[in-house]
Amino acid sequence: MNETTRTLTFVGIAVVALIAAFVTDRASQPVELTGYEKVGEEFYPDFTDPTQARALRVVSYDEDSATLKVFNVDYKNGAWRIPSHHDYPADAEDELAETATSLVGVVRGALESRRKSDHERFGVIDPLDESNTNLQGRGQRLTLSKEGGAPLVDFIIGKQVPEQPNEYYVRKVDEDSVYRTKLNVDLSSDFSDWIEPDLLKVDRDRLVEIIVNKYSIDEKNRRLVDEELSTLKRKNSSSPWELEGLNTETEKLNTADVNQMINTLVDLKIQGIRPKPAAIAAELKKSGQLQLKNALDFVDLQSKGFIVAQTASGGQQLVSNEGEVIVVTNQGVVYSLYFGEIFTGSTLDIEVGNGSKEKNDKAPAKDAEKADSKEKKPADKTEEAVEKPGKTDDNDAMKTSRYLFVTVTFDPSFIGDPPQKPTKPEKPAETKEKTDGDKPADAKAADKKDDKADEKKPDPEAEYAAAMKKYESALKTYEKQLKEYDEKVIKGQERVQELNQRFADWYYVISANSFEKLRMSRKALVEPADKPEEGAAQPGAGNPALGIPGLNLPGMKAPAQPGGKPAAPKPAPSAKPAPSTKPAPAKSDSESKPAPAKTEAKPKPAAEKTSPKQPESEKKTTDSKPPEKAAGSE
Repeated sequence: MNETTRTLTFVGIAVVALIAAFVTDRASQPVELTGYEKVGEEFYPDFTDPTQARALRVVSYDEDSATLKVFNVDYKNGAWRIPSHHDYPADAEDELAETATSLVGVVRGALESRRKSDHERFGVIDPLDESNTNLQGRGQRLTLSKEGGAPLVDFIIGKQVPEQPNEYYVRKVDEDSVYRTKLNVDLSSDFSDWIEPDLLKVDRDRLVEIIVNKYSIDEKNRRLVDEELSTLKRKNSSSPWELEGLNTETEKLNTADVNQMINTLVDLKIQGIRPKPAAIAAELKKSGQLQLKNALDFVDLQSKGFIVAQTASGGQQLVSNEGEVIVVTNQGVVYSLYFGEIFTGSTLDIEVGNGSKEKNDKAPAKDAEKADSKEKKPADKTEEAVEKPGKTDDNDAMKTSRYLFVTVTFDPSFIGDPPQKPTKPEKPAETKEKTDGDKPADAKAADKKDDKADEKKPDPEAEYAAAMKKYESALKTYEKQLKEYDEKVIKGQERVQELNQRFADWYYVISANSFEKLRMSRKALVEPADKPEEGAAQPGAGNPALGIPGLNLPGMKAPAQPGGKPAAPKPAPSAKPAPSTKPAPAKSDSESKPAPAKTEAKPKPAAEKTSPKQPESEKKTTDSKPPEKAAGSE
């Protein structure tokens, strides 16, 4: 080996040793960890104004059924809508503001992992990530956007941290790092929390009439069967309800069930909605009446349990599978509630409909309810509604519900009779005055007598003036009452128009339980009347003088008059002779003369009433007295 070769060999060895030393040194240095430097920082520091939020989307995933539920609320065309629920109007401004406020300033807590492979363990896989075939560990994606669609917040919220309330595993959509994060998000994807759930919005104190028209439709023969009409009425909120045709001797109103029905009406909640055909909705908004323009509209109605029948006058009348209830208020607002088809389904089926799973049930509602309550087999779970991060939904069991069609009309007769205008009094006719010179002497003398008589007669002019004064006062009252009446009519019509605008676009879904409480049979509305106990005294029986029912004791005397004297029978008039059927008792010669008026005014003693019949001779003596003498003796 020459010198050059030896030198190169040593140089090579030195280079290798240097490289090895460098690698060894680098390997012994601590690894720089990424992600920790962001602990304590806000996820979205630029999001400071919650009023910027104009859209919300919540996406959740159900592992058992491998299905998604997407719930979103948007502000478009000047109104809040729920695109995931047929663009139903949302009462979302306050709800969204609260949700947005709770997401301002959310801070990253402790770093749990930087590896994507850990996402399943923490439940933060994006539910919308179609590239990930893993069905386990998908989280809930929460997105707030401003106008135009740019995101303000976009989180994946995973499982709750064990034994740490309000702490969840959270990551940003575009990051793999998972952090512990405190969240107190006031969030719900429950449909009823984002709408006005009160269906009728009726005040119980305004209810004056409820008509339960209970019938069913024989679809094969296209006729109504099992018809039964029950009408409840009352004058005002302080008056009791009365049932027409009630036999008060044997029946009385079942107030408990009536109050239950009224409570259900007042608190009737929307469970779900379905859009009506555009032509039907437009006509209902315009006139409040149902008019079918094509066969497709008829099919759509019939699929929900509603049929349009022909009236005697050639018009169209809506009838429904299970009758109707008419509710009237003292504002003249008349609600007509038509009960359609019954069906069973999950929460999502009820809210928005799902053709593949929603199942119509032709059986009567009661049978369906029984079958539903006896169901033991767990139903297929569908999309979950997430009320708060990490909270599961137990509302995906199969439930029984029913379609409802609502129309509203105005009837002014229920706001009271219109005021009647008072009649103006007629002015008395003018009389021609004659001078004394034009009259004959005998006429003048007669006029003097007439003048004296006329002094006592009323003056027609004065009477007319008084009548006009009374008329003017009544006219002012009438004008005031007419103005109030017209205002009531206008308010009632405006209320009806407002409600028709709300109801026209939608079929509603209500619970089967609410239906049963509303469409009550007459048998449920009445109960047997209370029967009086046997042997009980009838009202008014007993001593009439005392006026105490059932009290008639032997020897009981009439009560004393207010002055302390015993009550005395009314004396008989002295001017009339005693009736021949009841002759007066025998009298002595001294008594044969008419008695003074004062004496005759006193009541006869009881002994006289019980004396024997008068002898015939005395009877003739008594009857022979002329009435003139009796009158003269007075």
